[in-house]
Amino acid sequence: MPNRRHRLRLSLAAGAIAGIGLAVMAAAPLRPDLLSGLTWRNVGPFRAGRISAVSGAIGEPGTFYMGTPAGGVWKTTSAGVTWEPIFDVVKDVSSIGSVEVAPSDPNTVYVGTGDQVTGGVINEGNGVYKSTDAGRTWKHVGLVTSKHIPSLIVDPRNPNIVLAAARGDVHAKGGERGVYRSTDGGSTWTRTLFVADTIGIQKLAIAFDRPDVVYATTIRQYTPPPPPSGIAPAPAPGGGGRGGAAQATGVSVWKSTDGGVTWTELKAAGLPPIPSTRTSIAVAMRTDARRVFV
Repeated sequence: MPNRRHRLRLSLAAGAIAGIGLAVMAAAPLRPDLLSGLTWRNVGPFRAGRISAVSGAIGEPGTFYMGTPAGGVWKTTSAGVTWEPIFDVVKDVSSIGSVEVAPSDPNTVYVGTGDQVTGGVINEGNGVYKSTDAGRTWKHVGLVTSKHIPSLIVDPRNPNIVLAAARGDVHAKGGERGVYRSTDGGSTWTRTLFVADTIGIQKLAIAFDRPDVVYATTIRQYTPPPPPSGIAPAPAPGGGGRGGAAQATGVSVWKSTDGGVTWTELKAAGLPPIPSTRTSIAVAMRTDARRVFV
């Protein structure tokens, strides 16, 4: 593998979100011609392996950030023509679960550490890092024992209001798992959603045109240690939570209408049981936060 500091030649790309599973709520149909001009092109880096997180800087069309499961954070200012590693100064962790640029300030970048895939080799993290100079320097801003942060969202009106999805320690119950909210740029955090001591948060989504509307999906995050015999028992369903879908499978969908301060579990008609699996969620623009995909 070439040195991580090697500049990698890439191609410019245009993309679209794919792999949508089910609609929670619907709005007007999307015109097919709106997507007809999009084509897929590989932008690499060609030796970097799996990509765990991406984010772009609003107002800077060529600036994007990319996180990898064990290779830190990379940045391009040329829309993917070249990439540079910008997280090597951080020596304690290289596993990235999420990257988010503040929509209102392209210099403010948050990084959640810990790979979201916890099977096989487990690449744990040590919390959240923040840059206020577009990735030139980094500061650790807490949630040390969250272990895995697969999703971050920043309020589009205020770069200091950020939500973090903490999956928690796969080896231990409790700890820092749930949705954590900061109003001071990560200096302090408040846990606003806790489902169970074995249930973490997988994905956060915000309605950018109605930023007080936020969604979260949960996931079971605990593997019991094997007994002295070395033969592990079959995993028990659920996580001992407060009931509902989370108790049955570990997966549920939650909604907040006050920017992540309070949460309500969704049990709307037409929402089928969600299997115990990894989930993603997105909110469509200009639908009054009513078109949601899981």
